[in-house]
Amino acid sequence: MLNKLKHWLFTFNLTVLLVFNLFFIIVAVLAAVAAAVLIGSQLGLVDWTRLLTPAAVSILIYAIAILIGISMVVMIQKVILNPVRSMVGAMQRLATGDFSVRMTCQGWMRPLELREFTAAFNTAAEELGSTELLRKDFINNFSHEFKTPITSLGGFADLLLEDEEMPAEERREYLGIISSESHRLAALANSVLALSRVEAQTILTDAAPFPLAEQLRQSALVVEQKWARRKKVSLAVELGEEECLYTGSEALLQEVWVNLLDNAVKFSPEGGVVTLSLQNSPDAVCVTVTDQGPGIEPQAQARIFDQFYQADTSHKTEGNGLGLAMVRKIVALHRGDVTLQSRPGQGAAFTVRLPR
Repeated sequence: MLNKLKHWLFTFNLTVLLVFNLFFIIVAVLAAVAAAVLIGSQLGLVDWTRLLTPAAVSILIYAIAILIGISMVVMIQKVILNPVRSMVGAMQRLATGDFSVRMTCQGWMRPLELREFTAAFNTAAEELGSTELLRKDFINNFSHEFKTPITSLGGFADLLLEDEEMPAEERREYLGIISSESHRLAALANSVLALSRVEAQTILTDAAPFPLAEQLRQSALVVEQKWARRKKVSLAVELGEEECLYTGSEALLQEVWVNLLDNAVKFSPEGGVVTLSLQNSPDAVCVTVTDQGPGIEPQAQARIFDQFYQADTSHKTEGNGLGLAMVRKIVALHRGDVTLQSRPGQGAAFTVRLPR
């Protein structure tokens, strides 16, 4: 309805302008002819009675028609052709990689279609610019994250090759570092591949009902067994007694819970408690993972879901900054959202809300 009204207003305005333009041209020509005849008559140069002949009237009509035609060409040039030329130039700049280009098409004299195309073009250019920026950041971060363990592997391998008489204890230490860095490199490669697969999805192809509470219990067990020998952290599971069926991708959501629980345990102190809770309602399910870690600074919270971003700049905790980026993407595929509540020194709580 609104688009029809805008189209009608544009047509009405263009019609009014055309009628006014024609009226102005006719009046201007007639006034010019009348003034010329009057002045000529006063000076005795023109006999106006002889001008009222069919030939003179025809010439006057032809002159008016020519002026009207010129006026129409100028108006079409201004209203249609100039914006089209601007559009072509903007698209050529965009095609060459200039994502800062923007189009302007303002004023009531611009057709509704041109204004809608301009808005769509500017939105597309902005999104392409953001995508290009993310791509460059991803390449830079990816290169850095891969270069560090590769350099470490090469350095320690060279030391082992060069010093054949190295003490056994020192050799074992270097081999342990090589093993650790190789596992880190493999984990990073797997995370990148998993994230790329998730980002390539636009719809869920394997959505089906499954028991969410049972999946959360299994996820807690997986994380608990992973960290059992390395860290003494307790997992408190608060899922309620009522079974909760949810329709979604069981495999992808398993990744969400494991990533959130893994992060919570990773940043929890020795003897800390990580709480996993589930709230079930008719319109949505909410899963919250809470830890007793150091918390997250406000400036870091804005970027916590970015690829390769790590709030722990000291890199004392293992990780590659891809887990939470994958969590956000998977939750978005389920039309849900993930939020963070944290204060420095008071832990962090990640809440995933999934609509039914």
